Amino acid sequence: MKPFRFPLESLRVLRKQKESSAQQLYAISLTACGRAETQLQAAAMDLAAGRDSLVRELASGVAAGKLKGARNWCTVLEIRRNECAAALEEARRASEMAFQEMLVAVREREALDHFYDKSRRVHDRAVQREEQNMFDEMAVQSGGANSLLQLAGHEN
Repeated sequence: MKPFRFPLESLRVLRKQKESSAQQLYAISLTACGRAETQLQAAAMDLAAGRDSLVRELASGVAAGKLKGARNWCTVLEIRRNECAAALEEARRASEMAFQEMLVAVREREALDHFYDKSRRVHDRAVQREEQNMFDEMAVQSGGANSLLQLAGHEN
């Protein structure tokens, strides 16, 4: 009998490649989330340090011009922190989208693998049936040859 050949093998390979690229994209997006989170933490620490510096300057009775500069610096740090928070949120959204795409790719590949396995089982059963039929036929032929030999032995 012919060896097993899956007619959708090229599609199966493509689905595996799609799943692999989706996994890589998800891993990259998780790395981006980690970087964005680290940047947000650093910006939050810088802002806290800037506010502490502003409070110390207020307590020491610094000149109004210097106080205004310190307040502007805190505003810049706050804007930076907000931008980092927005970048983290965007990275999380991208990560969630990549995760959903990966799930779809996995489901599609699993469905095709299930069809492959089913087709393989059908093929294997057909091969077993064919082999069994050949063995049965050989047994019948062998049994027929034995009976002929027995008949030949009785005639002598």
